[in-house]
Amino acid sequence: MSRLDKHHFLRRDEEGVASTVGTIMALLVFLTFLSMFTNSYIPVWMQDNERAHMNAAINQFGDLKGKIDNLIITAQVTGSTSIHMYSPITLGAAGIPVFASPTAGLLTYSPQGMGDSGIKVQFNYTLESVKTSVSESGGGVVELYAPNRYYVQQWVAYENGAMIVKQQDGQIVRAHPSLEVEKIGSSVNVRLTQIDFIGTNASVGGTGMVGLNLNLVYIDSQTYSVGYGTDKNVNITLTTRYWTAWQEYLGDLCSKAGLALTDYSISDKTVNDDVHIVTLWIKNSGSLTYNRAFVNVEVQI
Repeated sequence: MSRLDKHHFLRRDEEGVASTVGTIMALLVFLTFLSMFTNSYIPVWMQDNERAHMNAAINQFGDLKGKIDNLIITAQVTGSTSIHMYSPITLGAAGIPVFASPTAGLLTYSPQGMGDSGIKVQFNYTLESVKTSVSESGGGVVELYAPNRYYVQQWVAYENGAMIVKQQDGQIVRAHPSLEVEKIGSSVNVRLTQIDFIGTNASVGGTGMVGLNLNLVYIDSQTYSVGYGTDKNVNITLTTRYWTAWQEYLGDLCSKAGLALTDYSISDKTVNDDVHIVTLWIKNSGSLTYNRAFVNVEVQI
């Protein structure tokens, strides 16, 4: 090979190396931007998606409570339970195509007698000079668990007429149940609407939307003059996974109504790490307006 031929060969070889180095540098720049995108922007985007889903879920559970309340009011006014309602619940948060999968949720419906939720109302009254005891159990819960990966994990539940939001660092009653206490003189009047869920328990997981068909089957309303002799107590006992929220709500309810500590007490008994029994004891009851509504819920996928 002549000197001229070697010179042209070396020039072609240098051009090939330059092209390879340029390609590698371009790939490194691309991978750097891709890494910044996946490590910084994607988590922020997904956190926004999960936060938006939780806001939507809380609104949907508020709408669920409103529809059940409307069914009860309509039945009390018209005397008919023929109206049915439908309430949608979004299970999970949207993902980001290619980069992040959707965040799934779990909806659980547990009617009375099933699961870890229940309510019992106990009191005595006098009928024709005879002691008559009342002890009624019911309850049930609709609960959405959102195991968020970027936003805080949360539970949203409708239980005993209340909407409750829970996360690892706390829980609160966001929408109050139909429970009122009023002190008149030395007596405390109580008004309670007990929501009893009936039907078949169901659990649905995923990222889509689930519908709840609501049907008020029956409602009963009674007003009692509580007491037999010196026994004028009304006990409302809640079996719940949201005991902190219920204790705070019941204490705040009685305090705002002007009840003294001699008028009521609130106790907490541990069943296990997830379930407690919270009891509100009204000690000087006058009258009790006791509404009891039976609501059939069907989970439609």
